[in-house]
Amino acid sequence: MNRVPLRRGFTLLETLISLALLAVLMLTINTFLFSMTELWGGKRDQRLFDQHVRAATRLVRDTLEQATVAPGAAGVAIKEVPDGFGGDEPRLTFLLPDAARLADWPELPLPDVDFSLYVDPDKGLALQWQSRLEINREQTDLHATVLSPFVKSLAYEYYDADLKTWKVEEEPVREPAGTAWRKPARLHLRFERGTLKQVVILDLPIRRPGASRP
Repeated sequence: MNRVPLRRGFTLLETLISLALLAVLMLTINTFLFSMTELWGGKRDQRLFDQHVRAATRLVRDTLEQATVAPGAAGVAIKEVPDGFGGDEPRLTFLLPDAARLADWPELPLPDVDFSLYVDPDKGLALQWQSRLEINREQTDLHATVLSPFVKSLAYEYYDADLKTWKVEEEPVREPAGTAWRKPARLHLRFERGTLKQVVILDLPIRRPGASRP
C-alpha cells in the first residue's frame, strides 16, 4: 500500500523571515514611489511655467506672422502711439483685419484693428488695440488684452551692418539720419515668476514672398 507523502507547512521561523522580506520589499517600493512623486511634484512649477512661456511665445509669434504674411498684410513697424496716460511712446505696431480672440469687444466686433505690443509694469505683456472704425478714436476708447502676466520686460535687438554686430536695446531706436523708427530684427521677452526666469528671443517676420522669417 502506497502512502501519500504529507506536505510540510512553513515553520514559524520561515514565516517570520518571509514576512520580514515582504516588509522590506514594500518599504523599498513605497520609498521609490514617494521619491518619484516628490521629484515630479517638485518640478511642477517649472513645468507649468515652461508651458506658459511656450504658449505665450507661440501666440505672439503667430500673431506677428498673421500681420505680415496674410493677404493685404502691412507687416510690423515701430510707431509712436498713445500710451493711455496722455502721452505717446514708440511701440511695435501692426494692423489686423480681424482681431479674433485677441480682442474682447465691449459691443459688436469691428474690423481693421490697430495693435501695439507693450509691457505694463503691473499687468505684464499686453496688446493695446482699437478699430479704425470706432467713432471716437480717443485715449478713452483704447482697449487692452493681457497676453502674459509674467513678462517683465520687452527689449529690441538690432543688427549693425557696418560693424556686423547685434545690439539689444531696452527702447526702440531711430534711424541714424532721420526721425523714423528702426524696425528691430528680434524681440527679447523676459519671463519671471518668483525664482523662475526665462528669456525668449523672437525673430520678427519679414514681408517677402514665400517666407516670413529672416
